[in-house]
Amino acid sequence: MKQAALIALLLCSPLVYADIDNIEKINDISALQQNDSQLLSSGLPSESQFTQLKQTGVDVVINLMPDNNKGAHQDEAKWVTQAGMEYVYIPVDWQNPQLTDVETFFKAMDAHAGQDILVHCFANYRASAFVYLYQLKQGKKPDMVQTMAPWGDELARYPQWQVLLNEVRTKYKF
Repeated sequence: MKQAALIALLLCSPLVYADIDNIEKINDISALQQNDSQLLSSGLPSESQFTQLKQTGVDVVINLMPDNNKGAHQDEAKWVTQAGMEYVYIPVDWQNPQLTDVETFFKAMDAHAGQDILVHCFANYRASAFVYLYQLKQGKKPDMVQTMAPWGDELARYPQWQVLLNEVRTKYKF
């Protein structure tokens, strides 16, 4: 019975699935979530955290936060590539997210299939929403509340995001 409880606890923990090594080294990244064995989403990492991400096995960083956002790192692409990872930049306007943004993200994810990926934005709202949609596209059945946990009950406050989620679900029939 104790063994079954331990297994259940481990399976429900968001960071235990990691193929990514030493995930505890990056637990201090804002709103970090393990979405599957090769996919993390988070808020904005610091400069030193990009090096830590590489040390844990991340191969690709996908940034959904526009460079003109308050708090954006102007040197992020340089930091990521200097750390030895690939950098993908898909600026998603918070006020006006577009279906084309999601489709660009889908292409980037497909192009990096089999690699360990971090998707981030400022607070893991954009990133978690895009990861949720990608997992649906992949035929997975992610728990929306768990995958989009950084949102809490905030989704209703941002109708443009609910519209986007519905538009993508309708187009891709999921």
